[in-house]
Amino acid sequence: MINYYEVLEIQPEAKPDEIKRSFRRLAKKYHPDQNSARTKWAEAKMRVILKAYDTLMNESERAEYDKRLRPHLKAYQDPYRENLAKRVDDPAAQSRLILYSLLNDQPKQAVEIYDRMRTKDKNFEVWHHLDQKDYLDCEFLLGEEYERQGNWKNALRFYENVYNEERNSPMRYFLEEVKDRIRDIYCKKVARRCKPLEAVKIYEKVMAMGVSKKTEAYLHKKIAESYFKALLEKKARFHLEKAFELEPKLKGAQKICEKLAVSN
Repeated sequence: MINYYEVLEIQPEAKPDEIKRSFRRLAKKYHPDQNSARTKWAEAKMRVILKAYDTLMNESERAEYDKRLRPHLKAYQDPYRENLAKRVDDPAAQSRLILYSLLNDQPKQAVEIYDRMRTKDKNFEVWHHLDQKDYLDCEFLLGEEYERQGNWKNALRFYENVYNEERNSPMRYFLEEVKDRIRDIYCKKVARRCKPLEAVKIYEKVMAMGVSKKTEAYLHKKIAESYFKALLEKKARFHLEKAFELEPKLKGAQKICEKLAVSN
């Protein structure tokens, strides 16, 4: 029996919005127009994806399908996972189980295991028990799941661990990706909730990581806005002018220009 959840690369508890997102991503990936070298294979793949989507998006059909699928799931066993799962007090085994879960599209379970281990031992970290490549994969994927859950603090902690490990290393699997994610979380989520001078420190921290000229201009603009809120107009004007030096056609600066009487 075909497991439609595996076909759509989702968990059995997936909501309709998750099913739709996954379907769109897979349809784009496997559409025959994108696979001209093996059209017949792509057509067959798309038929299965469409059948899975139609079944799981229909509430009554999904309920009936789940009843038929359940015995097959019970019959399936994963000896490697089961062996690790039994060793609940072994941090090395639990670290490998976290990585295994992440690599097998079970990020929620991975986070639950990590949180449980941290509750038992606040010093628990996967990097104590995995080799460098594995723990970088693990920490990036944990950060990704925490970000998806809206836990910015933990997401940043994992992303920054990866960034700090890779920035002076010849192995740079995630460096540019984590830089972008750290920047987006700090600028779009964290800084907006901070006091103005705290926000300035955040923007400066992101800038120190090394960014493009355009992004640096954007950060100077955000610093200018923060200084203006803190009633430090001289500093605000300095950073706004710096922003325009870097990017003469800087967008979104009209309001702060008006407030500081700076021509853009």
